[in-house]
Amino acid sequence: METTEPNPQPEQPVQPEEVITKVVEKSCLNCGTPLNGKFCSSCGQKDLPARQDLGDLVVNFISSFFSFESKFFKTFKDLVLKPGKIVNEYNAGKRETYYHPARMYVFLSFIFFLTLSFVVSTDDIEVGKDGDLNEINQNKIDSIKNGVDSIKNGVDSVRKIQGLKFEPVSDDLDAETVEQYDSLQAALPEEERDDFITRYFNRKALAVETKSKGKESELVRGMLDDMYSNIPQLIFFLMPIFALFLKLLYVRRDFYYSEHLIFTIFYYDFAYLMGTFIILCQQVSWLEWLGYVLYLWMFIFLYKSMRKVYKQRRFKTLLKFSMVLGLFFMCVILGAAGLALIAFIRL
Repeated sequence: METTEPNPQPEQPVQPEEVITKVVEKSCLNCGTPLNGKFCSSCGQKDLPARQDLGDLVVNFISSFFSFESKFFKTFKDLVLKPGKIVNEYNAGKRETYYHPARMYVFLSFIFFLTLSFVVSTDDIEVGKDGDLNEINQNKIDSIKNGVDSIKNGVDSVRKIQGLKFEPVSDDLDAETVEQYDSLQAALPEEERDDFITRYFNRKALAVETKSKGKESELVRGMLDDMYSNIPQLIFFLMPIFALFLKLLYVRRDFYYSEHLIFTIFYYDFAYLMGTFIILCQQVSWLEWLGYVLYLWMFIFLYKSMRKVYKQRRFKTLLKFSMVLGLFFMCVILGAAGLALIAFIRL
């Protein structure tokens, strides 16, 4: 007896088993950007584990220190020995090779003024009971007095051209107090009274003189302290002016103002560094000669930097070097006179 096999059911296609592969994509722990290498393309942070054991911590600390040290000392070497090289390379886009000029400015200016504060102080300036400075210390503020005189002469010249009257404060002032001065002014016809600026300084001088009777030394020292504390701000605010002078002198050259400013910042960094070394050399008798050499190198460095960066002939570079120094020192004198004026107003 034949047995018939049942018709086999059509075989169902075998569905391939879905293999779920979990891909873990690394991302920056700082900003969350997907990582394609050892460093984040967005914020620059290195790919490090969130939790580090002691060994990882020590290794990363040492590597970061040597990375900073290498960049800093390369900048230090080129800044001192290779005029104009850093400026050219920085403006060409090679910026990660060197330490950032603004950060270096903060660091070196801090070191300079810290060193200066240990060596120079207004306490070293001897002030007599009547507020007079001795001859040696008087020389230390000659430039300030010259600046004040230049401002006064300039104001007088402008007022003469405009036909205005200007009678500065003098020892011949009849009044001895502010009240007496106001009374004398009120008694005069309106056209003979002092103008606003003259009246302000006459009243201020009388008020200071009245307040400081018997305290002249404290008055002078207070003004010197005020001026000394504002020197860093003065030097900082002269930076864009120096860059502006370079822009005007090289107006036909293809340089942005920002590139002149980079030149100025790097030169400021160099000057602060040299200034620190000069101060230290002056404290050691047998190294004083080196201080004079470094002081001379500051001027040679500026000339050579201008020649290397702006690529003009020696005579043109020397002429513009002299002009930019002359204009800058004039601004320094005017700035010092301004500090003296501000210190006087604050009394």
